[in-house]
Amino acid sequence: MSAIVGIIPLEGGWSLRDEYPLVQSRCVYNVVDVYTIAEIVQDYHSNAPLNRDVEYVFPLPPSAAVCSFKAVIDEKVVKGVVKEKSEAMKTFKQAVAKGKTAGLLQQEHADVFRVSLGNIKPNTKISVHITFVSIVPHDGSSPQTLRVTLPTAIAPRYGATPTNIPWFATKSQNRFELSVSIQMNKPITSISSPSHPIGLTLGCHQRELTGDYNPAKAFVYLAAPAMLDEDIVVIISAQGLDTPRCSVERWLESDGAEETTDAYALTLVPKFDLPALPCQEYIFLVDRSGSMSGGRITAVKAALQILLRSLPSRNTRFNIVSFGSDFTSLWPESQQYTADSMEEASKHVDGFDANYGGTELLSALKFAFGSRQDVKPAPTAGGEKIPTSVFVLTDGEAWDLEGIVEAVANNCEAAKNSGSLLRAFVLGVGNQVSIAMCEGIARAGKGTAVFVAEREKPDAKLMGLLKAARGGVVDDLAVHWVDEDSRMDEDDDFEMVPRVPTPTPPVQAQEPLNLYDEHHTETPAEIGAQQIKVVLGSPPRVQQAPKSD
Repeated sequence: MSAIVGIIPLEGGWSLRDEYPLVQSRCVYNVVDVYTIAEIVQDYHSNAPLNRDVEYVFPLPPSAAVCSFKAVIDEKVVKGVVKEKSEAMKTFKQAVAKGKTAGLLQQEHADVFRVSLGNIKPNTKISVHITFVSIVPHDGSSPQTLRVTLPTAIAPRYGATPTNIPWFATKSQNRFELSVSIQMNKPITSISSPSHPIGLTLGCHQRELTGDYNPAKAFVYLAAPAMLDEDIVVIISAQGLDTPRCSVERWLESDGAEETTDAYALTLVPKFDLPALPCQEYIFLVDRSGSMSGGRITAVKAALQILLRSLPSRNTRFNIVSFGSDFTSLWPESQQYTADSMEEASKHVDGFDANYGGTELLSALKFAFGSRQDVKPAPTAGGEKIPTSVFVLTDGEAWDLEGIVEAVANNCEAAKNSGSLLRAFVLGVGNQVSIAMCEGIARAGKGTAVFVAEREKPDAKLMGLLKAARGGVVDDLAVHWVDEDSRMDEDDDFEMVPRVPTPTPPVQAQEPLNLYDEHHTETPAEIGAQQIKVVLGSPPRVQQAPKSD
């Protein structure tokens, strides 16, 4: 079963869903650098025998902000106006009570929106237009790569749903068309999709190359209409995506602005190395619920085998916790990373299956946080606490987003207050991943989240996760804005000196870390088995030859 975006009557529920069949669905994306504006249009037809109040439920990326809503019902256009929630609900109910056709758009969850439409008459054509803006995240495999994800359906999730969602099986007519116009600051180097076959035109924003060739432009479209049953993912690689830059958009009076205004967007991609932690504990929290069956559990097993073989060979402890409706751990507590313990863990992973029932992620997280070594009375011989990184491998299909994120944040803050370090990293696996859940856990846990489709190679992303986990946490972050008038001209022939010399020497403080180091070069993380030079003693003066018969 899948939750397909669509229209469902308020009375009668999903049993009357066939009264409002989806006729056509399409989306137009415009990607400019790391920002996007998109419009989704879905056309329906009312076969209902009488007037009904209906709901339209649809997913959006969690970073999306809806900036326009329009419903075209036959020839009548209903446009959205932003109002306070209670006031909007009151206005909607008053309009419906008067027999008017009205609409109400609400955000029910971090990535689920709902539109209520009142008094939809029989034999009516309904066209719903949603426009939203969002930020395009980096893919995780390289700082030069972006990952555009468009959710087309709401996958079933564990727990109580926040709103009435039309659950029903995918039908052949539920198809989707997509086009993406891309404009980068520097030349595009590659475009691909791990989820769907795509067509591509480089150099312009048209399906056919027209005009002058621009290497920073591209046009992407689906090679065939897609089913509304999995997310559409487009990977964009371009030069200069890891450099600081500023974009400006100007709204002119001639375009309808009361006065000409400028909007600026500053993009800074951190570029520096942190010293590796001398020791660490790794706890792998693996989702083995029913939703992970098929290609997802296969992808998780492959990813976990790579992670196990890539851990630092020295001063490392690790454990594996499987969860679903319940949870189990490979060992009662984390073990030292040795060839024997790694081999035991590898055989354990080979036997994984998606047979743990529902997705009780919250209780599994609490268990993992409570089982780490630094909560013991004397974690090490010297009494020092061991930093812990919890890696969550999941599709994130649970509704309790707020409760899970709060638990992660509280545990990480408690560890910090006790002088320890606890972080959470997430690998989202599958073709319908809850990005809101995965990114929420990583953000609350001061870690990062990366995503892989079932047919996507995870190697580079896993190495990035491990490298991030090996480094420390950057605290005391500050941004200093320098007024242009206060900056010194390099050609000035005078020098500013302090009015009163400081009588005492300055306190020795840690040198500030530059967020963007122009001279930084990527260095491989010291993960996996290390080559250690061994110095042998001089050979003995007398050697015994082997005895022969």
